[in-house]
Amino acid sequence: MTKKGTTRGTGTPRKPKSEAARPPEQFLELAQVLEYVGQVIARGVPGAVWVRAELASVTDRRHLYLDLVQLEDGVEVAKCRATLWARERFSLEGKFRRATGGTLTAGLKVLLFCTAEFHPQYGFSLHVVDIAPEFTLGDAALKLDALRDTLQREGVYGLNRLQAVPTDFRRVGVISPQGAAGLGDFRRETDALQRAGVLEFVYLEATFQGREASGSLTRAVAQARAAHEHEPLDALVVIRGGGAVTDLAWLNDLEFARALATFPAPVITGLGHARDDTLPDEVALIRTDTPSKAAALIVRTVAAAAAQAQEDARTIRAHAAHVLVDADAGAQWAVDRAAQAARRAVDAAQAGTDALMRQALGLTPQRTLARGYALARDASGQPVTRAAQVTAGQPLKLEWQDGAVDVTVQGGPTQG
Repeated sequence: MTKKGTTRGTGTPRKPKSEAARPPEQFLELAQVLEYVGQVIARGVPGAVWVRAELASVTDRRHLYLDLVQLEDGVEVAKCRATLWARERFSLEGKFRRATGGTLTAGLKVLLFCTAEFHPQYGFSLHVVDIAPEFTLGDAALKLDALRDTLQREGVYGLNRLQAVPTDFRRVGVISPQGAAGLGDFRRETDALQRAGVLEFVYLEATFQGREASGSLTRAVAQARAAHEHEPLDALVVIRGGGAVTDLAWLNDLEFARALATFPAPVITGLGHARDDTLPDEVALIRTDTPSKAAALIVRTVAAAAAQAQEDARTIRAHAAHVLVDADAGAQWAVDRAAQAARRAVDAAQAGTDALMRQALGLTPQRTLARGYALARDASGQPVTRAAQVTAGQPLKLEWQDGAVDVTVQGGPTQG
């Protein structure tokens, strides 16, 4: 409850509405308040402390201006500015580069040794006085371990390594950054094969580092899968030029690695590094260190396949010549056998003809009469071979070997 005539929560009398508000007799200027806040912060955070955060952005203006954030489950829960003044910048960047091979870039997890500062004009910020690059490397390693474990639990980590190693290439998909030097190195080795019509390359562009890398790389693999479904690819090659550990860490992405591990054709990586592994290297069937080495692998395989094809052609020609010689000999043998068979058939036919001739000659009337038979002829001289041809009173001539007699039939034919 508020007492009548008082201001809520204060117990002080209200001023009549008609009475103008009077400024307090005591007040502080803004600069004084902010100076006081600075003093409180300085007393509350004496000296420097180690601060763990993620770099949301990095701005280079001689001094290095950093936006630091803390994320929990992808949600930003804290944010502030930090500055790496030029007097410390070059020594600390050198320290970081020597350990990681890269520079401070957005997206990295960092451990910074900072002092808290509050400036009346510029507000609160952290002043970076040291950096622990091993934390950044350790964070990347932990992330890689976690992603590897996830793929292994899903049962997809080693799927692409079960593919057969290509023995020839005809159509190859290539994912690379747009206009990258590594892509130029790759094409210097392979463009001649494409111009000659020996190989067809399907080039796909993607962002390989930064916050857009995950989505860009995953989309590129999806495009390669669609190209494979339209006309099969013999391999999918992922290439980029040399990079720092922190740059390559962007490739350690779960969705991208899963898409490569389950790709329906062999995956070959040429990511411009030899010392450290990335998750794409681990799930790919073949890992090469650079884009040039990936190209050399393809060229070497195609050349070996061509050489084998030439050797096979020579072997086939030699075998064919041998077969033809054998075929000529076999054909001559077959002709000889056929001629012999024909001669045998002719001889057999001739023998049969002679036998038939002999049989025919043995049936002439003269030979029949010589064997003691008689031949009856009618009045016209035609042989009478059946009794049914004879009638009573019919004149016949009976012939024997030594002569003939004319007779007249006395009665009709009788059954014999």
